[in-house]
Amino acid sequence: MTNKSYMKIETRPIAPTIEDERRQQHSANRKKLLIGDWEDLLETELYEHLSTDRRQAWGKSDLSSNLAESLTRELSVLYHEYPTISNRDNNIESLVSRDGILASYWPMMMRQQQFILFLRESFSRIDYVPPMGGSKARLAFRIVTPDLVYCESHPDNPDVPNYYQELRLRKSKSFPDYDAIYTADIFDLRDPDNPRFEIRHIETDGTIGVNLTSEYIGKESLSGEDYIYRYSDGSPFIPITMYHAEKTGELWDSYSKNSLYQGSLCSAVLYTMWFHVVRDSAFNIKYVAGLSLQGLNQMDQDLPARRAAISTDPSSILVFNSDPDLSGQPLIGSFSPSASPTELMEAIQMYERRAAAAFNISANMLRTSGDPRSGYALSIDKSGKREAQRSYAPTQRLYDEEFIAKVAAMSNRLLNTNLPESGYRIKYAAIPLSPSEMDAQRKDILEKIKAGLLSKIDAYILLNPDCDREEAAREIERIKKENILYS
Repeated sequence: MTNKSYMKIETRPIAPTIEDERRQQHSANRKKLLIGDWEDLLETELYEHLSTDRRQAWGKSDLSSNLAESLTRELSVLYHEYPTISNRDNNIESLVSRDGILASYWPMMMRQQQFILFLRESFSRIDYVPPMGGSKARLAFRIVTPDLVYCESHPDNPDVPNYYQELRLRKSKSFPDYDAIYTADIFDLRDPDNPRFEIRHIETDGTIGVNLTSEYIGKESLSGEDYIYRYSDGSPFIPITMYHAEKTGELWDSYSKNSLYQGSLCSAVLYTMWFHVVRDSAFNIKYVAGLSLQGLNQMDQDLPARRAAISTDPSSILVFNSDPDLSGQPLIGSFSPSASPTELMEAIQMYERRAAAAFNISANMLRTSGDPRSGYALSIDKSGKREAQRSYAPTQRLYDEEFIAKVAAMSNRLLNTNLPESGYRIKYAAIPLSPSEMDAQRKDILEKIKAGLLSKIDAYILLNPDCDREEAAREIERIKKENILYS
């Protein structure tokens, strides 16, 4: 097995612009929190708050609390089950069945929704995988985070990229001195009549280098008539969908909700302090005056936190010498604990709730588990998750339906299917109600129907919030016919 630490890899290039370099670095830091690779961020934050000697006295940093990861995971509920996809009366089984073309996409969307919520943007990309080793050709899907992407857009459609440049590590025969080099996949639709795809080497200063497309796909480029990413009407598209957490009319919204990012780091600083208090300060501290202890060992003399100490156990006898210059009696006593772990924990949890509120999570959505096995993590109750699902669904539906249409177009062109390339409708599985909630909802609906305050279509929409009126009417008619048929 190759040890990656011994691989010779090019220095990562900077982004094409100063602002994009800043944006990519910020997104990369946010991403570290979600994937668990954030100890360096916490160490930097600790030194922002503490002097060197105090930091060393606190000991190892505490990574057990990650507010951003836990809250975004709790909120990422749109894809807790496979969504239902329909397209009027068209047969789309090859696309949406459990072993269909999209089967591998939905399991990764819970993680993708976390990226979307916290990074504020993320990309889903479609790749064509040719037949290899007896396996059939297929489409593959992957998440691309914004720290790896540079985009441009048209002023009239500012939140949809027409130029997409993704940074990727590849091995190249053209650069034998490196085990991997930085390349860019470039999709350029700025001239719709001459769309272009190329794989180019990226220099350390961010400039676009030599064309490596032929090394990887056998052609110098896929441009003009050779550009394969097209709908059936011939119009080109980029095989990615850029998901936004909110529709802002801007290409990037990378710094929004920064309070949760900063709050997560500060929360971890406080938990590191809490652990330090429990370990080092949550007990009485003994003192002596006018006496000196024999046998002390000098510890950490080369560090700012140097000290003298002696090891003891229940059988130890400590020997003191009195101070010859002392005229009075020596003193032996103890100081009370300098901090209360319980009170400090309550203060930290109040801080976390404040940070969560800045992410538009209301206090009544949050709960702290009473189960001692769950520790001190905040969580979101079921009603809060339903509220989040209703809030996120309209925006995410736009991007999911765009993505499905692109998958259908690529499947038609590259896998010889005959799928519709528009008209898709996606319904997200609702978070189930508890038995008591279901009973209360059912009684309320039946009473309103009986009183003439609610139609059956309205009732169906209440039970299935992701339906529109037209779909609800069709479903009611279907239910009526089936009830007659099988009565």
